[in-house]
Amino acid sequence: MSIESPSTPQARRRRRARWLIAGATTAVVVGGALLVPALRLDLATNVTIALSYVGDDGRTYSCTYDYRTPHRLPMPASTAESMNERDWSRTGQLIYEWAKQHPADAWTTQDELPADHPRSTRADASWGLAMDRFVRFPPWTIDAGNGPEYELWWTARAGSTCADGLR
Repeated sequence: MSIESPSTPQARRRRRARWLIAGATTAVVVGGALLVPALRLDLATNVTIALSYVGDDGRTYSCTYDYRTPHRLPMPASTAESMNERDWSRTGQLIYEWAKQHPADAWTTQDELPADHPRSTRADASWGLAMDRFVRFPPWTIDAGNGPEYELWWTARAGSTCADGLR
């Protein structure tokens, strides 16, 4: 076993290599952290919808969805205004009742999994189908230069529990 002196060329090269690896790793992490929000800046939240319902178990479930469009294909202000001003207070209960009666069996991760199994996607799929039925936006198109088009994304905010009541 040989013990290297901290000042030998081999020890200095190893230290330098470690510093380069640490620096490169830090640069990648910081660059990624800066790049991801920059990509999301192209989207604008146009509509926020809060839903809630009381499940058969007596618990209240709630969720909030943000609907976004890219700046290059904006949602018309009148559409956003009408969706934001709409009374959504009873919609969560309607969605829940419909989703219970129309389970999305075909969307389970594996057909043999029961709905309450942790890997089953049946509750999420049932909730998603019901959302498509009850949360409808008026149609719109934007002339993007290559013909009319539009884009709309939605995301559930952290802590949303609406699909949980269907498990």
